[in-house]
Amino acid sequence: MTHTCMDSDVASNSSVHMADHTPDDAALNKTAVKTQTLVQVARSRLTLTDTGYHLQSIDHPDKVLLLAFDGRINVLDNAESDAHKEDLETCVPSHEDAHSVLVHAVVGIFALERHKYVLVATNSHCRGAIRGSDIYEISAVRALPLDKDSGKAVFYSLLRAPGPTLRNKAGSTLSSPALTRSSTDSDAVHESDNAESAPVTKAKSSSVSAKTTEEIQPVSESIESADVGLKWLSPQIAKLFLQGGEASTGMTSSSGTLSQTGNSVDDGPSGPNVKKREADTSSAGSSTPTAIAYGLSEAPNLAAETSRTSASLERMEMRTLEEITRVFSTSGLFFSYKYDLTRALQVKGAHGLDSEREPLANVADSNYWFNHNIQLPLLAQNGAEWALPLIQGCVQVTHCQITEDNLFQICLLSRRCCKRIGLRYERRGADSSGHVANFVETEQILVLEASDLPPHYASFVQIRGSIPFFWKQPASGLQPLPVVTKTNSENVTICAKHLQRVSGRFGRLVLLNLVEHKGREAIVGGAYANFVGQCVSDELIDAHMIRYVPWDFHHETRGMRYDNVKQLVMQLQRETADMGYFWHSGGDVFTQQQGVFRVNCMDCLDRTNVVQSALAGFVLNEQLVRLGVHVAPEQGLAAYPGLETTLNNLWANNGDYISRQYAGTLAMKGDFTRTGRRNFGGVVNDATYSLARLWIGTFRDYFSQSVLDFVMGGNNVSDVFRALVDLRSREPDHVLQMVQMRQAAVETSVAMAVNDGELVQLACIVHSPMAHNTTKLRDIADSVLVVTDVAVYICRYDYQLEKVSEFLRIELSVLAGVRCGAYITDTRTPQGLDPTRNHGLVLFFPANSCDRISGSRLSTNRAGVIEQQASLPIPETPQALAPDITTAGDGSVVNHFVACKMATEMQVVMQVVPATSEAKADGCAQLLGLSGQQGLARLGSLERQSPDLIAECLSSTMLSFRNAAGVTAGTNNFIIEAPIISAATAKQNTSFVDKVANKLHNALWI
Repeated sequence: MTHTCMDSDVASNSSVHMADHTPDDAALNKTAVKTQTLVQVARSRLTLTDTGYHLQSIDHPDKVLLLAFDGRINVLDNAESDAHKEDLETCVPSHEDAHSVLVHAVVGIFALERHKYVLVATNSHCRGAIRGSDIYEISAVRALPLDKDSGKAVFYSLLRAPGPTLRNKAGSTLSSPALTRSSTDSDAVHESDNAESAPVTKAKSSSVSAKTTEEIQPVSESIESADVGLKWLSPQIAKLFLQGGEASTGMTSSSGTLSQTGNSVDDGPSGPNVKKREADTSSAGSSTPTAIAYGLSEAPNLAAETSRTSASLERMEMRTLEEITRVFSTSGLFFSYKYDLTRALQVKGAHGLDSEREPLANVADSNYWFNHNIQLPLLAQNGAEWALPLIQGCVQVTHCQITEDNLFQICLLSRRCCKRIGLRYERRGADSSGHVANFVETEQILVLEASDLPPHYASFVQIRGSIPFFWKQPASGLQPLPVVTKTNSENVTICAKHLQRVSGRFGRLVLLNLVEHKGREAIVGGAYANFVGQCVSDELIDAHMIRYVPWDFHHETRGMRYDNVKQLVMQLQRETADMGYFWHSGGDVFTQQQGVFRVNCMDCLDRTNVVQSALAGFVLNEQLVRLGVHVAPEQGLAAYPGLETTLNNLWANNGDYISRQYAGTLAMKGDFTRTGRRNFGGVVNDATYSLARLWIGTFRDYFSQSVLDFVMGGNNVSDVFRALVDLRSREPDHVLQMVQMRQAAVETSVAMAVNDGELVQLACIVHSPMAHNTTKLRDIADSVLVVTDVAVYICRYDYQLEKVSEFLRIELSVLAGVRCGAYITDTRTPQGLDPTRNHGLVLFFPANSCDRISGSRLSTNRAGVIEQQASLPIPETPQALAPDITTAGDGSVVNHFVACKMATEMQVVMQVVPATSEAKADGCAQLLGLSGQQGLARLGSLERQSPDLIAECLSSTMLSFRNAAGVTAGTNNFIIEAPIISAATAKQNTSFVDKVANKLHNALWI
């Protein structure tokens, strides 16, 4: 027998029960567009105009996409050209912009703090063809700012970029740039720049492709040791280790190309004049200036402060852009213009094999559509033709021949689920919806072609995914202990939800658990077995639709006895036969896959890949026998050493791709996957990868995870910038969880603190020192500010005990005044210096008029006898905050004050309304029942406002009900609009040690 392997991996010169599955979460995206003229736009020409970017399809010149600098999106075609003739005329390139850049795909549109951006793929590599459709891997992207000056600079840098090479790097025909790149993050972007498409003229260019006959090479051979040495460093520090000068960022330099416009910080007036609000008994009144001392040592330099804030904001934005560029350039992202990579062959067979004739955005499964969130702006404007779905994972195609008459193709396609996508220690276990981390669907496709008959397609699908319940594993040390979180009942519910979803999609499940039965891994491995058993006993899942198979991989293969993996495959022969595979030819479907192996270890990487490759080899042998290609079934694939080596390399490369995407390094145990044997060199490599994973998980993954969540729509740009300061990421559903917790805090505070008979006007989340005459926050613990028609309450809430620990009560009738202004407490981020986002209130009241009450209502003290703790400094005295309302005629202090800062994000604002009213008219949530005919309702429209507007609304409400109670004294100067702690004051109060630490932090990470 002879064997040849022909791999299709050439750089593209295009400068340009599964059958019944109905995907959940609106997986099949049906965009309402005119189907009679819809086509999938492939490559396009990008030109710059005076109003924005102009993209014109090469294959269909009547298809035009206009992206205006003001954010407008126009999708034009021949049928609409007359209606949009004026738009087209305004977008004709000027003579100096006559050159164009070839774009392979419009990846998406997103907004950061300073600008909106259009992300386009500027280079890709062909990885072969499936069903006659070429599959490409993205190797370079560019973020084009929707800003005229910045966009012009970036566009001209694209024109100057050299063209792509016509072949891949020598030595690795199946390796991705993500696997062969041996540079730092900055180098990766720089290399992408050099690989980008050359400018093209308006003449149509033709794509060039070729096929090689080289044998598949191990990806690990092309990996240099420097690959993991500097990845965790920021580009600023990595540049110090590079030889030959600075590393390019791949984006326009921050000095001069991006405009300096940003959120200016108003530290307050430099002079003594500030604004007060006057009021009479019937109105909030008008404003007149009143002299108030700031207590600042010197007047703030607003121009200098604004410049520094803008520069800091620009650095953070550039850092985010660099990471987004790295993710889309080097993370194994694949696309096709004609083949839907998001769905398996069996799913397509159930929904019609011809469904891909329309734009792929109309049929793609959003579970695996990597860039779905950032393409929503296009879809909202009926731009499905331009919205090209990407998958993250691995696609490999190879042609094999073991007899002279039988030529067949093997395709290995892995698609990562985007519902809980993330990195190793940042994403473990399941979320509240039952989606698990590192969930990957791997499809092995066998294509047998005959000259006079339709080709035969045989597909076998396996899945992998993190253990499906709530658990985490902090990135501390080489072997951190996993921790099971939440209660057993909650974990059983989530486990059942996940298994129900997977079973509904794939059929009967064989749960193959490869974790150790002893030691740290047994913590989650044993819990998994218990939760699955509980699901079955509680009849949450059908016992006939599931089989749990524990197999301690490390114990069974100890002493280099990796041949025992074959024994596991033999033990699962019955399960494999019952499961079957999908097989069709032409319009005939012969068999369908009736179940799936769900394989997991701790990371679902190395051990999982070894076992899945063994199962795939067994099934491939059965398929070749069934198709009449294999004539020695009892010998298995070992009868054809070349074929076995080819399959091993495919699976080893697959493991390397997925491992790089989840853990940052190549897969361990790759030597066994490639050769079928374990050796000492492989053990040494695994030790090196373990150390590299520790560095990457500790120093880089937190920010990469935040950027991934931003791309997926799980958080906002403030969360991304905050990760650069806090050095940690947040769970994608943290907003929903925090809002639910804060809503419960407001409800409990109202129930425990507010006196009977008082009507709650507004209640919201604040941060307060809970002490008198100080504005320094001891911590960032939440408090609840409640304004009723009689009094003001500030309640400290304990989330662990789920109760109010203490609260202050001030009657409106004795309230002397309210100061409303900027309340800056964090100078590390531009958002922390923005006065509109950092706003607060200071409430003034006479001595002995504020009740301080414990949560149990067991003790009550008057403010006049509360002694200030020595640990609570008083940076501002009452006279400095408002001298005219805090001093008597003789200058003696008669008023105290208490400060509170509005929550800067995830605010909850509630109000008591009659239970029969339409609570949803103002965007409110449903009523939360209280006694009688009243109920608490969420005020959605107010929650969406900035903190300064919420603070203004609270102070106006206090004034209104104070006046309604007949108190008219002091109303002219009741509301004082002036900073509480300005940015200049906050920076002056920052200690020298903190300033040095902040500068060092910015140098290292930003």
